[in-house]
Amino acid sequence: MEVLLYCFAALACAFVVQIGIVRLTKPANHASVILGVFGFFSIASIVSFFVFSHGSGDVAAHWTDTVRLALLLASLSLAYIAVYSAIEDDSPSMAMVKMAWKNGPKGCGEVDFALVMDDALFLDQRIEAMVRDRWIVRTNGGAKLTPLGRFWAELFRRSQILLGMDEGG
Repeated sequence: MEVLLYCFAALACAFVVQIGIVRLTKPANHASVILGVFGFFSIASIVSFFVFSHGSGDVAAHWTDTVRLALLLASLSLAYIAVYSAIEDDSPSMAMVKMAWKNGPKGCGEVDFALVMDDALFLDQRIEAMVRDRWIVRTNGGAKLTPLGRFWAELFRRSQILLGMDEGG
């Protein structure tokens, strides 16, 4: 439990600092800021955990807990970086979900998607993946967001607002 608490505390601190830096400095390369901040907080957390946490006194268990913390921090930090990149750069799936969301209940046609995406094979794969994941449903040559798709569209939109990003990245 201590490993989990250290991890969440480190990630929460890194997230707050990263938002502050991005909003105050408006860096051209957000990825380097995220890597720097999350890297710093991860290393600081691992070192402080190893130095200050004594657990049961079992040295082997202490080392394993430290390794667990390092792996958990690395995986969650990298997952956040991947999600941030998708939000920042308007990944193809996100662009399609946002387009359908902007069109409201009427949805939009595959022709509209094709205007945004120039690779038909890739477009078909994306649409099939979004149907399979229940983000959209097909309608007479078009698509509409499902409740799950609306959830993701709203989450992406709110994330962009929270992270201080302009519409479209």
